[in-house]
Amino acid sequence: MNVFKLRTLGRCSKLVTLRSAHTAAKVESEIEVLTKQDAKISEGSAGITVASVENYQPVTYVTVAVKAGSKYENGSNLGVSHCLRNSATLSSNNHTAFALTRNLELNGSKLSIESTREHMLYTLQCNRDEVDSGLGVLADIVTQPAFKEWEVNDSAPRMNVDLAMYENSPEAVLMENLHKVAFRGGLDNSLYSPRFMVGKHNSTMLHDFVKSNYLASRTSVVGVGINHDHLQSKIDQLFNLHSAGSTTGQQVSKFAGGEIRVEADIPFVQAAIVAEGAGLSNVKDALSLGVLQCILGTGSHNKLSSGKFSILGEAAAKCTQNPFAVSSLNINYADTGMFGVYVVGHPNDMSSLVKSIASQMRKIGTDKKITDSVVENAKHKLKAKLHQERDSSKGMVSAMAVEASVFKKLLDLKDYEKIIDDLKVSDITAIASKVTKTKPAMAAVGRLHSTPHLDELL
Repeated sequence: MNVFKLRTLGRCSKLVTLRSAHTAAKVESEIEVLTKQDAKISEGSAGITVASVENYQPVTYVTVAVKAGSKYENGSNLGVSHCLRNSATLSSNNHTAFALTRNLELNGSKLSIESTREHMLYTLQCNRDEVDSGLGVLADIVTQPAFKEWEVNDSAPRMNVDLAMYENSPEAVLMENLHKVAFRGGLDNSLYSPRFMVGKHNSTMLHDFVKSNYLASRTSVVGVGINHDHLQSKIDQLFNLHSAGSTTGQQVSKFAGGEIRVEADIPFVQAAIVAEGAGLSNVKDALSLGVLQCILGTGSHNKLSSGKFSILGEAAAKCTQNPFAVSSLNINYADTGMFGVYVVGHPNDMSSLVKSIASQMRKIGTDKKITDSVVENAKHKLKAKLHQERDSSKGMVSAMAVEASVFKKLLDLKDYEKIIDDLKVSDITAIASKVTKTKPAMAAVGRLHSTPHLDELL
């Protein structure tokens, strides 16, 4: 009897195994393999640049990038892009602010608005099944703002909160002042409104700024996780923007150089010294500076690391036993940029610390430390950085939005890698020599009694 049971169980187990294998083979044969889609870009009937990557993910990201950052402000409307950032989700001509917010919430969507010196960025995150509804709300916000006077006035307290947070962030204060002293025209405008302009941005000012800058030719829409033809048709249907207009503000920014010092009662001094870098329009120079940045060092990547294991870190570690942080800077805009060094240190150490780092920066163009092996190692670091920036859908859509806006085309990572691979040691030393011969700009924030002035470093 026991033998019968064992034999029966054995036959049943074998039968189940055979059926499972047969079922798995049948299911596998019915699975449709989705082929990888390349990035696509086109120009819609209204003149809006549309780009997308279909990666079949369940969550879709769509970013609208408009060339309407603080760069395009003028003396009469300073801070208008800051006010626009805070007023983006107010009532439109078709819906109230409550209705816009409620429609996004009902669909499980998320909308974020960011501004840079060159762009206003509206990013929609939603389930791909709800993308049509989300695009309707996004188009309403971007193309049909009402800017009701009483709602605009109510945004002033939020701007004051932004300014309070900004003023309590030494890093942000340093970067805003660095742009102010480094550039003349456009890029010297702050991302934040001046205090004296808060409450003075009215409905007419906002409408004029939008009318002048929110043009089809200055707008790019980028999607990740959406069919390109579908996105193109929805943009043509929903986004109604003027094709031409007169842009406000100064579009050309010139690197000028100079110095600005902000005394503040904070534990550590933050300082930055930069020269004119490369714009995104010059891809080779921008990537060459990216390689040079990786050679010099980009700061500590570990929480408890001393940060001294780089060229700049070694120079700084010889000058102090106190905590410090040092990193190279490479900031790229459309036509120009900044390249230099960012350092944080104890107030009493800043004299030796800054002088040592500045000395290291001056001789980097002729430094024998830039060898073939060092450059190859830096190339791998830069490639990894580019891949990490696009590792997430949010990062990918942000990078694509800038590319589509600046170049009107998309560059594949393989294109970037090929340019990086073609760079030689002579290219890196040449760009380093060029940067070190440019008139520098310097900004410093903190207790500056020991921080040297710019003329002491030249």
